[in-house]
Amino acid sequence: MGILEKIADIEKEIARTQKNKATEYHLGLLKAKLAKFRQALMEGDAKSGSGKGEGFDVIKSGDARIALIGFPSVGKSTLLSTVTRTESTAASYEFTTLTCIPGVIQYNGAEIQLLDLPGIIEGAAQGKGRGRQVIAVARTADMVLMMLDATKGEKQREILEEELESVGIRLNRCKPEIYFKQKKTGGINITSTVPMTKCSEKMIQLILHEYKLFNAQVLFRDDYTSDEFIDVVVGRRVYMPCLYVYNKIDQVSIEEVDRLAHLPHSVVISCNMKLNIDYMLESIWKLLNLIRIYTKKRGEKPDFDGGLIIRNGTTVEHVCRIVHRTLVDQFKYALVWGTSVKFSPQRVGLSHVLQNEDVICLHTYTSLNSYITTDDPHPRTSSNTTFATGEKLLSGHYESLDYECDESEIAHMEEKRLGYQHTRRIVVLKWLIMLLIGICTGLIAVFVDFTVKNLTKFKFSYVQNKLETCLSEHCLFKPYLAWIGINISMVLIAGLLILWEPVARGSGIPQVKCYLNGVAIPHVLRLKALIAKVLGVIFAVSGGLAVGKEGPMIHAGAIVAGGISQGKSTSLKFDLHILKYFRTDKHKRDFVSAGAAAGVAAAFGAPVGGVLFALEEGASFFNQQLTWFIFFASMTSTFTLNVVMSAIDGHFGDLSSPGLINFGLFKDTPYMWFELPLFIVVGCIGGIFGALFNQLNLRLTKFRHHYINKRWLLVIEVILVAATTVVVAFLLIIGTMYECRPIKTQLELNSPTIQLYCPDGQYNVMGTIVFSTPEQAVRNLFHSEIGTYYPWSLLVFCIIYFCLTCWTYGVIVSSGLFIPSLLIGASWGRLVGIVLHTLFPSNVKYFDPGKYALFGAASQLGGTMRMTISLAVILIEATGDIGLGLPIMIVLTVAKLTGDYFNEGFFDMHIALQSVPFLPWQSDIFAYQLSALNIMSAPVIQLKTVEKVENIYHILRTESHHGFPVVDHHTDETSNQRAGTFQGIILRHQLITMLRKRNFISLNDSLRDYLTMDDFRESYPRHPPIESIHLTNEERELYCDLRPYMHLAYTVSHSATLPRIFSMFRGLGLRHLVVVNDKNEVVGMITRKDLARFRMTHKKGHTSIEELAISH
Repeated sequence: MGILEKIADIEKEIARTQKNKATEYHLGLLKAKLAKFRQALMEGDAKSGSGKGEGFDVIKSGDARIALIGFPSVGKSTLLSTVTRTESTAASYEFTTLTCIPGVIQYNGAEIQLLDLPGIIEGAAQGKGRGRQVIAVARTADMVLMMLDATKGEKQREILEEELESVGIRLNRCKPEIYFKQKKTGGINITSTVPMTKCSEKMIQLILHEYKLFNAQVLFRDDYTSDEFIDVVVGRRVYMPCLYVYNKIDQVSIEEVDRLAHLPHSVVISCNMKLNIDYMLESIWKLLNLIRIYTKKRGEKPDFDGGLIIRNGTTVEHVCRIVHRTLVDQFKYALVWGTSVKFSPQRVGLSHVLQNEDVICLHTYTSLNSYITTDDPHPRTSSNTTFATGEKLLSGHYESLDYECDESEIAHMEEKRLGYQHTRRIVVLKWLIMLLIGICTGLIAVFVDFTVKNLTKFKFSYVQNKLETCLSEHCLFKPYLAWIGINISMVLIAGLLILWEPVARGSGIPQVKCYLNGVAIPHVLRLKALIAKVLGVIFAVSGGLAVGKEGPMIHAGAIVAGGISQGKSTSLKFDLHILKYFRTDKHKRDFVSAGAAAGVAAAFGAPVGGVLFALEEGASFFNQQLTWFIFFASMTSTFTLNVVMSAIDGHFGDLSSPGLINFGLFKDTPYMWFELPLFIVVGCIGGIFGALFNQLNLRLTKFRHHYINKRWLLVIEVILVAATTVVVAFLLIIGTMYECRPIKTQLELNSPTIQLYCPDGQYNVMGTIVFSTPEQAVRNLFHSEIGTYYPWSLLVFCIIYFCLTCWTYGVIVSSGLFIPSLLIGASWGRLVGIVLHTLFPSNVKYFDPGKYALFGAASQLGGTMRMTISLAVILIEATGDIGLGLPIMIVLTVAKLTGDYFNEGFFDMHIALQSVPFLPWQSDIFAYQLSALNIMSAPVIQLKTVEKVENIYHILRTESHHGFPVVDHHTDETSNQRAGTFQGIILRHQLITMLRKRNFISLNDSLRDYLTMDDFRESYPRHPPIESIHLTNEERELYCDLRPYMHLAYTVSHSATLPRIFSMFRGLGLRHLVVVNDKNEVVGMITRKDLARFRMTHKKGHTSIEELAISH
């Protein structure tokens, strides 16, 4: 028996079987078999090449395609000629049209392709006539226009619907929301989000068994019939709108016309008399669900004469693909004006859904003119189209840290069990850990300083000896080559260390800031990063690069704090269980804050400045006790540094040494009221130079990301920078070889002096700067006598060192920016002092070049970093003159305000460049117009208080979210739908731990074993992935009780404004904020990325909200 005969037998069996409860499963099985045979018939024809050469190959064009289907001689050809002006033979006999004839309907600015297909007859799906070719074309259409003869009632309609239904075309129906996935093992798992009244679980199993499917995951998101489930299992179903067009209404009664016109999705027309054609076209437009949007070039008006025709519900991503196939890869963001956005214009991402009459301006990384004109033979835009370039995306790869206090049931049980004595013991442990953090950070600072001094001393002594020898022998190339060789060797080692651990690149301050802000930066606190950071900065500074060692000390202190406080190391494979209580993000954050402050204190000898730095630049949360802890760690770090350095210097016990930086003491430096305007001018200069430095370095960093992105190119660049630094330094020395000054006090600071061609008893000024460490050069500029430096030499040095520093910061070495900025500022600051001293020689006491060198250094550093309070205290502590507090504060404040007018601070710009979801201290007050509904992510995956293991495992395998609301499900009597009130939130790593520990129950268990907090801290911070867990079929059928472990999280009303949400999220250090409605039901979730993607922009007095796209 063939397939056609089997199909006929099943259809007869279904027809004669009564529909009732007793025959429900029998009919379901018959329908499954029928669908399987029909699918086999279609696939068999495709494989055998049935109908080869008789198909209709029509290129799909226009904004939509409509298949015109009907029985022969119903007026299809006449309709085509009427609405498209395409000639198609029309006659009153059957089979006039023997092939597919395309035409184009011009309506509302859209081009709609209309295909006049040959007439089909009953049995077309089985191959009668040209039915299969007609139906094959119909499957590619966006809509079916079913032409019917009004004189023959609804019989034709029923036949055509049955024919289309049998080949998988579903008319005027939505695709069922049923998740179906075959598995290799595990059996059949059936779940639903609503009560299943139309298709039972037994029916689902029978259908699957008929298709030889015994392992599958099925999820019903609505109440569907067995027919709809069969469609999902079989697949290859096409869901499209259909308009039933009844022709020849001039030949039937008025009553019949009225009856046909009121049928769903139907219109009545007369092609011969051209009646009601316009209404038919309007109905087509509505069913196609088309809308029009307009494109806009940057700086120009929208193109209202053209526009794009798209489907309603289309996203920005789809529009990008319409415009050009490569545009999605180049996409940055889009500006949208219209009803789809809250504000016009608003920055949106690829997932934004457009609405009718919206205006869109696409912004990309580069102009696509060349691609449009050369790569695409059929561009959708004109060849002169340009796309704006602008801001970057917001990265979706960063995860948040959880700084919120644990309020779960097991956390309360632990606190109650441990009691007050344990709390006191924890406080004592914290003090001891802070002590160790300070000691270790101080010892690292000593090691860095001692090593750098000795390597630098060896290098410069060797080069200086060669130089002095070769001056008389005219072989200057020998010390020059020796200098280059030593520097390149050291810098190459520093670069290779960064290739070994990339997170150690740069100063590390942006990474530490992000961590304290609540962003999980991978590998930032690893032991490997500490080794690369410390050794890297030693060889980078010793190699003569324009970098400092103070910034990396902050990162090193943070790593030390993060490692000591946890009492374990995965790399070294040891675990001190005594500190397992501190293995949470919240406790680790506090210690890292102390470590960063200790790093500042060791670098500058400024413990108070370290505390203020941690407060101003890093910590997301502060209280009195934490302030004391941080101050104690900072003091310990400074004390350790002083004690050890005094022993190394040969005068043990002398604790007057400050930190790694010794600016020398400014004793009783006077200033008068008439200098205050000069301080403001110095601040403005520093702000402008700082903003210029930041902008140039930002552009250079972008260039590196695009073009110097291979490891060998990075190594070549760092070697080139090292060689260029030596060449420039050598040229500076040779160019100023005759600029000599008498040696009076040996500079009082033990700096090396270079004689070169100077007479005996004199030294070369530029050679002394070049052959000094940056710290020594800064001290010389602060304390050298008036007349020591030539103005033009200072100007040349300032410009050259400015350019070298800008180029150097960003190469693959561990580097700091504090000292280079101070040296640049001290250079032009001393130049300002020299100019003032020359103009006002009578006020020598006040216009001291050394004093203005200090103010210039502070101004340059403030204009670059944009820090005020912490920098002011650091400089006051480093100089030892409290009287300079006011002018330093004035200079720093003015420099920050001036720099902020042009761009952001240096570290903030680099954080933004990495697309990190960094949250500032507060949101803009104008953002009150945005509510939780505008920014939240929805819908939200929810878990029940007692959830099936299989569901938890499936969600963790298919979703990447790290927090899931837990709800208490109940039935809403008004809507008969399952709803749920919010109970708490549970984290991903908690669920994984429960699965790993097999913390399962059955619904009949009366005694249950609870996990403890130690079980969840066990694998912190490297929690195992869900892929490492394997469950048996029996375990999957058990349940997990989430109530003891879920966290009683904060919630916010769906009507709350963005400023309120932001202050709550930022102030409490939250990771997830659940949005609920008036019934305490979960409607959305707000995370760090949801808040970070909305930014306020202020231009020319206008405030607008931009929405950054999130890259994945």
